[in-house]
Amino acid sequence: MKNYYFLLALLLFKGMPAAAQERANTMALSIGPELNIAQRSAYNIGYGVSAKFELPVLAKVNLVLTGAYNRFSYKSFLIGSAIKPGADSYIPLKGGFKYYLDPRFYIELELGTIIANNTSTNFNGSGNLFTYSLGTGLLIPVGSSKSNLLDLGLRYEDWSKNRLQQFAIRAAYRFGF
Repeated sequence: MKNYYFLLALLLFKGMPAAAQERANTMALSIGPELNIAQRSAYNIGYGVSAKFELPVLAKVNLVLTGAYNRFSYKSFLIGSAIKPGADSYIPLKGGFKYYLDPRFYIELELGTIIANNTSTNFNGSGNLFTYSLGTGLLIPVGSSKSNLLDLGLRYEDWSKNRLQQFAIRAAYRFGF
C-alpha cells in the first residue's frame, strides 16, 4: 500500500511545471525549522532548526553538509522516578549525498554524529552517537527567482545505541548561489 502512495506522489510531482528552475543541483544553503516525530522512544515530538549546505559534484548529485539543533521532551515520568526529567537537546552533524531524480524531486543519504547537549544525567553514557538518515524532498520555486526555493523534506533517522528513531519533517528556505 505504501508503494502506491509513493507512486501517486511521484506522478503528482512529475506533473508540476519546472520552468522556474532548470537545474536544482547548484551550490546552495538552506535554513529552516524541523518537526521530529520520535518512534518507540520515551520522547514526545521534538522540534529544532537545521542548516544544510549543498555542493554539486556530478550532474545530478550534490555533496550535503548538515548541522542542526534538536530538542526533545519526555512523554511522562521515567520508571522509578517521581519527577519528570527536563528536555534533552542534541546537535546532529551529518554529511552525505543528495541525488536529484528531476529538477524538483530528490532523495538523500546522510551519515554523521549526534552530540548530546544535556545538562541533566538523562543521557545514558557519554560521548557521541552515530546516526544515519534517509530522506526525500521537493523543491518549490518562490517568486520569479530561479535560485531561491522552498525545500520541503521528509526523512527517517536512526541513532546508535537505540537512543532514537524518528521521522522528521523539514521546511526550509533555500538560497542558491
